[in-house]
Amino acid sequence: MRTQDSNRLIKHGMTAMLVALLAGFGLMFFMLGGVSLWPLPAFIQWDLPGTVQGWRSLHLGMMMNGMMAVVLGIAGRSLAVTDHGSSIVSWGTIVAVWGNFCFYLFGMFAPNHGLTMGANRLGEASLAGSLAFLPAFIGVVTLPVALIVLLGSKSNSIFQSNSGRAQ
Repeated sequence: MRTQDSNRLIKHGMTAMLVALLAGFGLMFFMLGGVSLWPLPAFIQWDLPGTVQGWRSLHLGMMMNGMMAVVLGIAGRSLAVTDHGSSIVSWGTIVAVWGNFCFYLFGMFAPNHGLTMGANRLGEASLAGSLAFLPAFIGVVTLPVALIVLLGSKSNSIFQSNSGRAQ
């Protein structure tokens, strides 16, 4: 995998993990009903929109997506991927990471939870549902393609023994 694609993927992963940490504050503030930052004695009443489940999903989901991007960026360095394949892996994973972000964020405000474009048994269709569903749906396509490209690649020569077989 090209270094520039690997680095891009790793940096997007770290950015996703930073977003996850910020979403953790969102979860905490939602649960508390306001902003409280110890050791400051102040409490600012604030009814943050969303749900506990939604903020928890955003927090944990983005942490896992960030770790996935970092791991794939590092793992890709040990695989002989073509330049075109390297771009597919990098951008396919990045699209999935941020598509999932949209799903977690907008899904918590959607009556149908963003699981479909239209109404479903959970609720009616809405703009929030569409903003959750569409980017996540694109990521559902791009990530498997990225993984298939990685699975179809060979190990770089530094990971092979003298006989040419992978160790």
